[in-house]
This record gives sequence, structure tokens and C-alpha cells, in this order.
Amino acid sequence: MQHVKVVTALSLLLIGLCGCEESIIERKDMTARTEGVVPNQPSNGIEGYIPNPGGQSLPYPTITKKTFIPEYSLWAHTKCLTWRIEWPNYPAGTDSNKIPTVFTLSNGALNSFYFLNGQPASTTYKTNFNLYHNAQLEMSRTLWSELTHAFGAGNQMDAVWFNQVDFSLKTLEHMVKERPGLFQTYWVDNNGEPPVYQQGDVFLFKVDKPLNQSQYGGIRIVSMTPRIIEVYLAVPTTVTI
Repeated sequence: MQHVKVVTALSLLLIGLCGCEESIIERKDMTARTEGVVPNQPSNGIEGYIPNPGGQSLPYPTITKKTFIPEYSLWAHTKCLTWRIEWPNYPAGTDSNKIPTVFTLSNGALNSFYFLNGQPASTTYKTNFNLYHNAQLEMSRTLWSELTHAFGAGNQMDAVWFNQVDFSLKTLEHMVKERPGLFQTYWVDNNGEPPVYQQGDVFLFKVDKPLNQSQYGGIRIVSMTPRIIEVYLAVPTTVTI
């Protein structure tokens, strides 16, 4: 009897762990109306590796980009750009400044603090938010301790705000694939502190832009170990990124 209980408990644990890693954006065997699986090229490394002077090169995260356009014509004016980011398990002692963590929505680039601090300020100004570092979502323009060019950048960088929501995976998938406009509909303005996240958390975000051109999207923490995060951005169907 005891053996049955142990087996049952292990089975439930495995089911639970598998469920936590369910993903809207699959790495393989996916179909979308506009494109297939397209891994981003690492923007601060060669052939998938990040230079690490004086030490072992770091493997670059795997990024899968997909675009979803609603089938129903009434909602097809807005599409959803999506990125699934899978970081490798970096060894203990890895310099956190060299782990790609700062995301840029305009081109899907993921860069480290180390890389950005060695580039012109304009490269940092284009970025939007932190994803990996300290397990915290934070807009780039307030990362004064980490990003050299963020300090004093002011309005040259977009403000990004985050709201945690209690959406089921089914609801979120419907928004991504069929109703991207709901990312704006469900948004509630706030000026809260940058949220620290854990596995399973879902957030909506707003990128402040002038002339009513603000952008809306979402972030889902699929897994903590390994770290897997999905980013969703709703844009007009005419926009090309």
C-alpha cells in the first residue's frame, strides 16, 4: 500500500512539473500563418556563444520567434509577435553581467549588460526591459546600476510598466493567437515597483509612446530551471519586425 502511495505521489509530481512547462510557442513542429520557427542570431556572440574574456565562453539562449494573425477577419487588424527564450543552465560563478537579459521589442534582440555598456548609448536607448537578471522584470531606463547609458537618459528611453494577472494558459493562448487586441483591453495603468517573478507567473506590459501609439503585450514565466520565458507583443498587422 505504501508503495502505491509513493508511486502515485511521484506521478502527480511529474504531471505537475510537466504542466508548468506547457508553452504557447513550441520550438518545433509549429505552424503559423506568416512564418515558421526562426531562431534569432545572437547579437553579442558568434555561432551561439558569448565571448567571456579570461574564461569559458557562454552558450547563448535559444530564441524562437513566431507571429500569429487571427483567423477571424474582425480581429485580424492586430497580430501578435512572440518570442520564446530558453536560457541554458549557466555554471555557478558565471558573471551575471555577461548573461543576455535585456530585451528589445523592436527587433527581438537579447543582450547582456556587459555588451550594451560597450556599445554606443543609442543601442541601450532602443532596449525595453530586463528579463533574466535577479528574476525581475524592470524597464531598461531605470537600470541605472547595470546600464551605463541608462542613467540620465530620461525621455530618450521608453517607460515600460507591468501588471501581474491571473490568466489561465487557455485564456492567454486565445489572446496571443486569436485576440491580440485584448492585451490593451485588459491593461490597467499603474506605477508599481518592478515585479520579482516565479514559475507560472503571467504579466501584462505597456510601453509608453507619444501620440496614442503605446504598445501592449504580455510575459509568461514558463520555467525557472531551466529559465524559459515567453514574450508577446500586439502590433498592427501592417507592422513588420
